[in-house]
Amino acid sequence: MNIKKTLKIIASAVLAVCTLFLFACGDGGSGTATQTEKPDDLPSDAAAYDGLFSDMMEISVTVPKADLAAMFKSPEDEEYYQATVFVNGTKCSTAGIKTRGNTTYVTEAESDRYSFKIQFGKYQKGVKINGLDELYLNNMAYDPSFLREYLAYLCFAELDAEAPLATFAKLTINGEYFGLYLAVEGADDSFLKRAYGDNDGSLYKSSKGAALAEFDASAFSLKNGDDKGLKKISALINALSSGEGIEDVLNVPSVLKYAAIVSVIGCEDSYLGPKSENYYLYESDDGLSIFPWDLKLSFGTDGSLRKTNYAIKTALITASVADPYFDVLATDRPLVSKLLANEKYLNEYYGYVKEAAEFLKRCEEYLPKLKDKISDAVGSDTKKFFDLETFEAEFTDGGNSLLGFIKARRANILTQTGE
Repeated sequence: MNIKKTLKIIASAVLAVCTLFLFACGDGGSGTATQTEKPDDLPSDAAAYDGLFSDMMEISVTVPKADLAAMFKSPEDEEYYQATVFVNGTKCSTAGIKTRGNTTYVTEAESDRYSFKIQFGKYQKGVKINGLDELYLNNMAYDPSFLREYLAYLCFAELDAEAPLATFAKLTINGEYFGLYLAVEGADDSFLKRAYGDNDGSLYKSSKGAALAEFDASAFSLKNGDDKGLKKISALINALSSGEGIEDVLNVPSVLKYAAIVSVIGCEDSYLGPKSENYYLYESDDGLSIFPWDLKLSFGTDGSLRKTNYAIKTALITASVADPYFDVLATDRPLVSKLLANEKYLNEYYGYVKEAAEFLKRCEEYLPKLKDKISDAVGSDTKKFFDLETFEAEFTDGGNSLLGFIKARRANILTQTGE
C-alpha cells in the first residue's frame, strides 16, 4: 500500500466516525442520491460506500416502457436510457442504464436477461449513491452456480490485490423480477479513490490484443488522466523489451499477484489468455498497477459453450502455474514472463500462488454458506440460464461441478508446487 493511500485511510478513519451518518445518501426508503464526496473516504473496503457491498443489494429500476423496448430491441447498440433507480432504498432519478457485455449469448438463449451498466450521474454530473459513480450488473450467463465471478473478485480482495468490489443483487425492472445478478463496482473515479487513495493518475483500459509486446495505440483507451499519447504505456513496453528500468515504471507486486490469482482460478479471459484483455492499468504512486475486469470465465468455465450448455474445461484443472499462460507463448505475454525470469520475483510469485491455493481451500467452506445465501433468489429467478438441478449439482463432489473443480485444482497445484 502506498504512503499516500495510507495517510488518506488514517485520516478518513477519524473523519468517517463523525460523518458516516451525516453524509449517507439515503434513509432506507425515501432517500435520494447526493453529490457528497465523504462516503468515498471510508476507512476500509468493508465500510466503503457506507457498506453498500457488504450484503446482497436490492435494486429496482424504472424505465419508460418505450425506452425499455428500444433497449431490448437493439441491445448491441449499448445506448443509455434515463432511469429511476433505487439501491437498497436510496433513490437516484438521474441515472442512465444500458445493456452491456455478450448480448449475442443472451439472444441465442432466447432471453432478455442482459447484463447492464448503471451510471448514477449520467443525466446530472456528480450524482452518486453512497459515493459510488457506476454499478455493473452481470447476468452470470455462463455460470449455473452464480458464484464463480464473485469468488474470483473475493480472491483478489483476500490477497489484498486491487480489484473492484462485488456482491449479489436482486434486480427488478419496471416491477418485474429479473433475477439474481452480480453487482460490481465500476472502474471509475470512486473506485480509484477507494483502491488507490486518489484518482489523479491515468487509467488505461485494455482492448483485445493488449499484450504489451509492442506499442499499439488501439490496444488501450485512456479512461482517466491526460496521457493522451499513451506515453506511460510506451515507456512500459520499452522497459519490458529492454529488460531495464521495469521497476521504475511498474508496480511489480500488483502484476505478480494478478498473475498468480488468474493462474490459480483458471481465468483464460485475461491478460494471460489468448485474447489478452479484460484488465486495466492505473498510474499509481508505485508505478503502473494492474487490476482485473470481467472475471466471469473463472473456476473451470468453458467459455466456448453456447446457450445453456455447461461443462468444466478439464484442462484448466491441470494448467501449469509455472508457465501460467493459456494457449499462448510466454514471450507473447512479457508483462508477466519478464518478471518471472527474475528469481526474486519468481519466488514472490510462488508465494502468491500458495496464498491463492489456500483461498481455494477456504472456498470449500464458503460454498455451503454462499449457497444458503442465494438459494431463495435463485429459486425465484425465472430468467436464469440453467435449471435448479444444474445449480444444485454445482455444490456436489465430482469433476463437472464448481466444488469438484476447486478441490481438483487445489490438489493439482499442491502437486505442482511440491506441497
